[in-house]
Amino acid sequence: MSPANPFIFLLVSVVVLSGHVATENAPGLELHNAAQQGTFMPAVGLGTGGYALTAGMPGEYWDDAVSEKATSSWLAEGGRRIDTSLSYNDQTGIGRALAAALANGTVKRGDVFITSKIGGGPPGYNETMTEMEKIRSTLQVEYVDLLLMHWPGPVLGFKSTDPNCKHLLDGPKCRQSTWRAMEKIFNDGHAKAIGVSNFEKKHLEDLVEMKSLLPAVDQVEYHIYWHEPELVSYCKSMNITFNGYAPLGTPDWAPKEHSWNSSQLELPLVKSIAAKYSKSPAQVLLRWSWQQQIPVNPRSMNPEHMKENLDIFDFALTTGEIDSLTNVPKPKHAKVCPNPAIYP
Repeated sequence: MSPANPFIFLLVSVVVLSGHVATENAPGLELHNAAQQGTFMPAVGLGTGGYALTAGMPGEYWDDAVSEKATSSWLAEGGRRIDTSLSYNDQTGIGRALAAALANGTVKRGDVFITSKIGGGPPGYNETMTEMEKIRSTLQVEYVDLLLMHWPGPVLGFKSTDPNCKHLLDGPKCRQSTWRAMEKIFNDGHAKAIGVSNFEKKHLEDLVEMKSLLPAVDQVEYHIYWHEPELVSYCKSMNITFNGYAPLGTPDWAPKEHSWNSSQLELPLVKSIAAKYSKSPAQVLLRWSWQQQIPVNPRSMNPEHMKENLDIFDFALTTGEIDSLTNVPKPKHAKVCPNPAIYP
């Protein structure tokens, strides 16, 4: 381990951590706070969210056959982290693929890091416990490696039995009640680590206020058009691993939806850096995140792209290149997903 980066595993030899294996070809981060000791999160995961695409759209992850095939391809290419959610409606296909891979010996359960998420917003105590059972059932697993609270604010129209989650303004106490349920899930061994997603600093402070377990992870949108250095710094100060989703800026959706001139993959700067290293534009963008110690969740259903996404550890961007990508001109609507800062 490099003394300058005590949580990064870039080891020539193989190190076994809580059933997961870290090698020089598959680095990652050890999780802290609300995580079993030695829980290791691979640097690159398979994102399976839809990013506001219409549910049921043919060929998307909501099609069980598609999610099953994509997950099987990911595992066959050597991918060992899968990012999903009960609200994505794709866990049945993912569970089938995982069960098949376990049965045929492609992987062992301890080799695969599965992230799932509770609720579209914090659902409350009892609903969290119920959703966890649905997650375990659809994925066909006894535990998940990481369970996240998906969004910090109650969803409009959602009805919870939890008296702390009755109104949109109940955010702080609803988050805390949901977190208590997640702590029980963690203590019961049904999640090796628990964390949050789309939480800004003010939302994290509600959990800090509880003086209990702190999140192991905060999964937040992060790409060259949208990055929050203050939030990243705060997470690092609290030993919360910052995990970036939409690391490529959703090239299949955001450019059209937000009237971008081009996808991030087509930017001249990105293509120029890619040519220099004989890498793809996607690999450059993923490397930009990883050199900031940020694990990434790129979406793909293409086995060749999956292979590329996993192959980002044999080159390094210069400080100047990282700065240039960080400061690339941003479009007016730079963020892909809704801004969680609106939630009280």
